[in-house]
Amino acid sequence: MRVPISGLSDMRWSSTLRFQKRGLGHLSEDRLRYNQPMVTEPQDPKPRVLFVGRTTFDALYWLDHLPEEDSKVYARQFHAAVGGPAANAALTHAQLGGESFLISAVGSGPWAAAVRAEFHRRGIRLLDLAAGTVFETPLTAVLLGSGRASRTIVNPPLASLALPALPEEWAQAVPEEWGAIPSIVLSDGWHLAEMLPLLADCKEAGAEICLDGGSCKPGTERLAPLLTTAICSERFVLSAAIAPAAQNDPEGIAAWFAAQGVAQIAVTRGARSILGWERGRRFEIEIEAIQAADTLGAGDVLHGAYCSFRAQGAAFEAALRQAAHVATESCKALGIRP
Repeated sequence: MRVPISGLSDMRWSSTLRFQKRGLGHLSEDRLRYNQPMVTEPQDPKPRVLFVGRTTFDALYWLDHLPEEDSKVYARQFHAAVGGPAANAALTHAQLGGESFLISAVGSGPWAAAVRAEFHRRGIRLLDLAAGTVFETPLTAVLLGSGRASRTIVNPPLASLALPALPEEWAQAVPEEWGAIPSIVLSDGWHLAEMLPLLADCKEAGAEICLDGGSCKPGTERLAPLLTTAICSERFVLSAAIAPAAQNDPEGIAAWFAAQGVAQIAVTRGARSILGWERGRRFEIEIEAIQAADTLGAGDVLHGAYCSFRAQGAAFEAALRQAAHVATESCKALGIRP
């Protein structure tokens, strides 16, 4: 059963378009058919976005400098908070006034109750992929050096537990009260084994599927044909198994995604400008120079803010520019909330 999509008053399928800008000119016109309609004016009074991916519980230590091996230090500040790319993006959208739907694995364990309580407090609707399993919310240790606003993240071992796959159709996969498919869907690349069929259903219904490409996850090559938008870090590296001849620089990353039919591509580069391509047109977004206090999660904030502005009807470049400003502001103080 096809579920109507919310937030799309008009769907305009793009035709083939020649890439003539830097790094993309070698791709022929007949290979570049874009994967998705462009989102236009939303109908929802409160913009709705679906976020799919990882949730963690983060123990954050702010230090004067990162400790040497075999030493003991005391942090200047300590804070525990919900983390994970998809969860942080969902929290950002909610804080900007949107309605966030999150499909993630929370499960059980010592930290799960705190995670659920934060989602409830922020009004985020959660579908727990790990419900009824022995999966435990991952606890990460995050060391933040104040000297250069750097961060070092220690993750627990990857869980080997296979989680139940969701039904392929939206109406069977999510609670009835979630309503129609949101017009914007963000995946951070986690839980693709459980989520790919449902993401395909969302794409078929007309949703914009956006990738948070902090790093290249297993299954990215299967997700790429579903994408309308890919926003990647400069640290995103395509493995030789996925793209043997790929050049892992911004131009090479953009060229690979363009060859998969992705119409909107951006590569973030920390404090340097964001490089963007929209259906072959190249643009650049300068980042405001600030004295950063904490850069942890700035990319997650950018992705959540992008989805928020996009769901309100902003065009790709405009939404990305607004999101870059929000992410920059989030770096001026400790913590990751905009």
